[in-house]
Amino acid sequence: MRQSFFVGFLVIALLLIPQVVLGFSTPEVQVRGGETALMFVGDKGLQLSTEYGVSAEIGFCVAIRKDATKVGAKYEFDSNLALLLGLVDAAPFIGANIYMPLDQYMGLIGELDLSLASNRLSAQLELGVVLDLVDNLDLRGGLLAETDQEGKNFSFQIGLGVNY
Repeated sequence: MRQSFFVGFLVIALLLIPQVVLGFSTPEVQVRGGETALMFVGDKGLQLSTEYGVSAEIGFCVAIRKDATKVGAKYEFDSNLALLLGLVDAAPFIGANIYMPLDQYMGLIGELDLSLASNRLSAQLELGVVLDLVDNLDLRGGLLAETDQEGKNFSFQIGLGVNY
């Protein structure tokens, strides 16, 4: 109960700060550019993720943490929707990254990934907040929900992101 109250309070507080965008990365692919984020993920430790755009619609993404490695490609349908394909710990995954603007400085972003490992379906959902500190540096925080053969897990994430 106390943990749920704290997480809810933090999300509401971050939503009240101007220049806020919900989520960790937008579906938009930047040609010869991208973003890198270093996140602390609850009891899972540090996570390093990066993405790089090779064309106006196609980019590559990698995320590494103690218990998982994700390597994939991102295809941008438009600036509000991207399709993700790749591998999570040698298991294929498919995902979607969405963005819904709420106003000039705020929008809703989420990512849902589905993976098939050992003939069992697992899912990962990320929702969060990104706060611009300066032009290319931002503070990120949010929730990570995962379900797999071992059960369900909810973690809080916080970290820094750099856009280039």
